[in-house]
Amino acid sequence: MARTGARKPSERAAEEAAARKAAAEQRLRNRRLLIGGVVSAVLIGAVVYFATRPLPEALANVQTLPNLGQVHIDPNGPVPQYNSNPPTSGPHAPSPVPCGIYRQAVPDTAQVHDLEHGVVIVQYDPSLTDEERDRLEAFGRDAGTHVIVAPREGMDTPIAATAWTKLMTLETVDIAAIEGFYGQFAQFGPERGVQCPMQVDEAA
Repeated sequence: MARTGARKPSERAAEEAAARKAAAEQRLRNRRLLIGGVVSAVLIGAVVYFATRPLPEALANVQTLPNLGQVHIDPNGPVPQYNSNPPTSGPHAPSPVPCGIYRQAVPDTAQVHDLEHGVVIVQYDPSLTDEERDRLEAFGRDAGTHVIVAPREGMDTPIAATAWTKLMTLETVDIAAIEGFYGQFAQFGPERGVQCPMQVDEAA
């Protein structure tokens, strides 16, 4: 007489298969959690690194200025009071100017909108020699995107490079420093990702 409660081989096999399946699913979940944790740690580490890494020595004189906001204003109204010369943030015109090489000054309210899009602007005193100006313009052409080179009167130094809330002033044409500034801050405005290929070359 067969014992009651004894399991058939097929039942044991089904239970073992179910147990193996559950164990495999648990291992898969654990693996996904581990991978997710590693990816999150890498991303957090990258954010912390780029936020806190020291600037290259060539950029030792870069100033970080308070953010004056991103409000759009009437382009025909009065020019806002900015906290630097050239400006690095603040109220600005509804439309930026195209990126490129200018031989006329770019209005402050328009250039601040470009900075918002991650553009780096290199401005120089019109008293620079043609050779110095040409070197700055050549840098702009080589960069090719998210850059404006233009003259500007009334600066405290002959040359200034700006990005959103960033200002680097130079006494001489230092292409290495300008390239370093561009590499550090181009396309890092609060509205990054907006395309700005070179469309203007008034020196051509």
